[in-house]
Order: sequence, then structure tokens, then C-alpha cells
Amino acid sequence: MSRQAKPGSKPYRAQLRDRLTALGFPEEAIPAQVAKNLIVECRIPPRTAWRLASELSLDVAAHQYNAVTGDPRAGMRGTRIWEYEQWPDRGVRPTVAALRVLAKVYGTGWKCLLGLRDLEQLPAKDLAEYHADPEPAIVAAPEPAAPPARIAARADEEIGAGALGDAMLLTHTNVDDAQLDDLWADLDFLGGAYTRMAPDSILGQLAVIADRTAFLLKGRQRPKQTQDLLLVGAKSSAMMAWIAGDLGRYRLSRELNSAAWLYTQYADDFLARRWVRTSQARVAFWAGNGIESAKLAADGLNYQVGGRLTDAPLILAEARGWSSVRAERQVLDAIARWTAIEDPDLGAGGEDSFFNITKDRRHYMAGNALLSVGQASAALREFSTAREAFEMLSTENRWEAMDPMIRIDTGRAHLLLDDLDGAAAQVGPLLEAGVGKQPDMVRAMLKLMVTELAAPRWRSATTARTIAEALQDAHASARP
Repeated sequence: MSRQAKPGSKPYRAQLRDRLTALGFPEEAIPAQVAKNLIVECRIPPRTAWRLASELSLDVAAHQYNAVTGDPRAGMRGTRIWEYEQWPDRGVRPTVAALRVLAKVYGTGWKCLLGLRDLEQLPAKDLAEYHADPEPAIVAAPEPAAPPARIAARADEEIGAGALGDAMLLTHTNVDDAQLDDLWADLDFLGGAYTRMAPDSILGQLAVIADRTAFLLKGRQRPKQTQDLLLVGAKSSAMMAWIAGDLGRYRLSRELNSAAWLYTQYADDFLARRWVRTSQARVAFWAGNGIESAKLAADGLNYQVGGRLTDAPLILAEARGWSSVRAERQVLDAIARWTAIEDPDLGAGGEDSFFNITKDRRHYMAGNALLSVGQASAALREFSTAREAFEMLSTENRWEAMDPMIRIDTGRAHLLLDDLDGAAAQVGPLLEAGVGKQPDMVRAMLKLMVTELAAPRWRSATTARTIAEALQDAHASARP
């Protein structure tokens, strides 16, 4: 085997297949021989070895898994297969049923996907099934051999003889393009799925990506691969911070954003810095640190990245941050800058859809900032546009928190204009439908409206008291 091919790598496997073919092995027998070599010679765990011997990426293996079950929507994903491969040191223990399906994907028996350490951790029921099944057993990897003794001295002609080979070791990598593609594809999927999946579920899946990335970074990569992993780490951590903030877990959000920023420092990438500043500004605002939020957003605008992540989310975050301290001049200045660049046809698709917020959310943020500095009429116009944009979105692309937030803030604008009936008309349907489980910011807005209804001018109004009591009940029920 050539020194230039790292054991277990794709070039290594290609060379191994050539050698097996030259030895007369038929094509259908080669994957099993490759898997055996990877297990015994390269000490790669069986489940990973068989997937690599089948030349399948994690996502392709998951797709074929779903096809074998007869249900393409079965839900297996590359991240879960990766978790199966990490067990028993970490990850998730695969069930016997899952192993049987994976074995069909890889063209082997399910018992071949278990090593000795796996067997030692199996539940008694699964171990009994293992022994009862007539399939052939595993190929066990031998114990590591003792390293050869160091030669005390070399002849002059031997000095430097291995220098080229040693230098070539620098080209070895524990990451391939398929793994990086898997990580980016999973991030893109989860970013697009956030509007239709439970935040806790998205947070958990992002944590798996973050763990995979951290694990890979402990190995050796080429510089470009290392930077890609650092970018994945930055984006996944920033997304987790954003979602943890939605769940009201602000301490965790700050820690995750700090980790994300550290990744960006090593990656030295302007787009990554924008991701993190966008998340930091959002979390700071909802945690009650408006000025910090505005300054973080303003700093994010210093990192010019072209059209991949537009200025709109950061400008609006800056406006909203200043609005928390009633800094009207700064708010109006930011809104004017946003209005000058706002593209009514701008969608939020593509790889940065998580941070490039949709039109309904952009106009809601503008309205919220304007309302906080007393610009009720201007705020109502923005909320109206936000409502129209929200209703034009397909159901799966709507962020469910947007509807109650638009209603609550539209009601607050009517209160500021002394229109109690208008406020009641806005929040009435919301209260009738029930708030249910909503992000932390919905509860914050409910509480704020209750406070405003307690103002002296509404104390004698029965309608105001009735709405306030209903909002308090909704606040208590709106748990993330």
C-alpha cells in the first residue's frame, strides 16, 4: 500500500480494490474484503468500515436505508447513522432492527456490523438474539501490536531517507468532501426546517452536527478543510444560540454565541462573523440588553460579504436595539437606511435562509421598533405589510410565532392611538384560538401588553380589564 494513502481513506480503498482485483477476487466479493481490511488493518469500527467499503456517504446511506424500509419518509438521516457509528463510546445505540436494515444497505449480515466492544454493551435481549441468529459472526480486530524499538543510531546514508514520506503525511486528512457536504446539507436542511419543526428537535439535531464537527477538528485536515469545519462550527453554534434564546435559555445562548465567535476568529471569515453578530444581537435584545444588541448589530454591518447575507436583518436589529431605550433618532435613522435597501421581492431561500429573515419578519421588526418610540401610525403600516406577507407564505414556511406577535403589537399600536376597540379586535382571535407553546418572546410581548393595559387611562374600562385578564391567562399557558 502506498505511503501516500492514509489508511482507510478513499485513495487507500481504491488501491485496496485494485490489489484485490489483481488477486482474482470477483467484484461482488470485494466490498467484504475491503471491510475486513478496514476493521483489522485500519482499526475502523465495523459499522463505519462497512459503509466506507460500500462507498456511501452518511446521507446516501440514510437515503438507501429509507428506501429499504419502503418508506422514503421513514426519517433516517445521516446524522443518526453517524451517531450509530460512534456507539458505544458516544452517540446512540442502534437497535437490532436498525442494524438489519443497515446490513441490507451494505450487502452484509447484521452481526458483521457489531464489534467485540459493541457486544459487551448490548442489552441481554439483543445479545441473545445475536447468538440465536445463524448469520456469520464478526471479524475481530487484533490487539494493537507493540511499537518497534527505536534505533539508536543510523548510518549517514539513511539520514533523511524518509523525509519525503514524512512530509507527505501532512496531506493525510480525516475529512473528505462527502463528510463536509453532509455537514453543510444538514445545516441547510435544519435552517429551512426551523419554521415547521419544534425548536427542541432542531436544537438537538444541531448539537449532533456541532459534536461531529468538534470531533473531526481533533484530527488532521488540509487547511481548507479545517476552515470549512470552523465555519460549520460557527454556523451551527450561532443557530443553536438563536434557538436557545427562543426557548428563553439565555445563559446557554450566550455561551453558544461565544463559542461561535471563537470559531469565526480562527476561520477569519466575514460571512461567519455576520452570522454570529446577527444571533448575538437577537439574543441580547430578548434578554433585555437593547443597547448591547444595537452595538452588536452595528458591528456586524462592518463585515462586507456581498449579497449572501443582506444588511436588512442587522439594520433592523440595530433599530430594535435602540428602540428599547427610546432612542428615537437612532431608530429612525436605522429605519431610513433599511427602507432605502428593502427589496419587497427578496425571499429568504438558499443556504443562509436561517439568518436572511422573510419579508413578514422584516416589516414586523421595523414596526416593533417604530412602536417603541411612539410612532404608532407608521408602526401600523409596517404591521399591515407584515400581515400581508405572512399570509402569502405557504404554511410550511410560516414561523408560527409571527401571527401572535403581529397581533399583539398591532393591538399595542391601537392602544397608543386610544383605540381600545381596535386593540380588542386584534388580540381577540388570538385569545380565542389559544396561544399554546410559543417562543419566549411571545410571552414577553403578552406581558408587555398587560402592563400597558394597566395604565391609568384604561383603569375604568371594563374591556381593558377583560383583555388584560385574558392576556395574563395566555401568558401563563404560552410555554416554549
